[in-house]
Amino acid sequence: MALSLNLDAITADSRDDLRAFAEQAFNRFSSVLLIAVFFLVPEQGHGILGGLYVLLGLIGGYRILRRAPAIWRGRSRDRLGAAAFWRFVLPTAATLGLAAAGIGLMLGQPSALYWLVTVIIGLLMSAARSSWDLLVKVGEARRAAKGVS
Repeated sequence: MALSLNLDAITADSRDDLRAFAEQAFNRFSSVLLIAVFFLVPEQGHGILGGLYVLLGLIGGYRILRRAPAIWRGRSRDRLGAAAFWRFVLPTAATLGLAAAGIGLMLGQPSALYWLVTVIIGLLMSAARSSWDLLVKVGEARRAAKGVS
C-alpha cells in the first residue's frame, strides 16, 4: 500500500536498487504462495511435485541473479548495503533448498518435504526484510524530496 502511494519514489532511473528490493519482496511472497498451491494439487505424484519445485527453484535462481547487480550497486548508497547481503544470501539458500527438496521428491524421498519448512521461513524472512527496508527508504526519499531532514 505504502509503495503504491509513493510509486514515483522507485520509478526514477537512479533508484533501480529500490525497484530490485520491491521486485524481490514480491517474488519471495509469490514463491511461498506457489509452493503452497503446488502442494495442494490433489492426486499428483512426488515426481511431478518435485519437478514443479525444481522449476520454481530455477526461476527463483534466475530472478536472484538478474537483480543481484542492482542490489549490489545500492549497497554503497546507504545503510541498506549491509542488509543487501542477507537479502541475497538468504533467498539464494532458500532457492537452493527448494531445488534440493524438488530433486529429493523426484528421487522418491518424501522426507524431502521437510526442507520446505526452512525454505518457506527463509523466503518469508527475506520478503519481510525487503519490504520493511523498502518502506523505510521510500519514506526517506519522500522526506528528502520535500527538504525535511
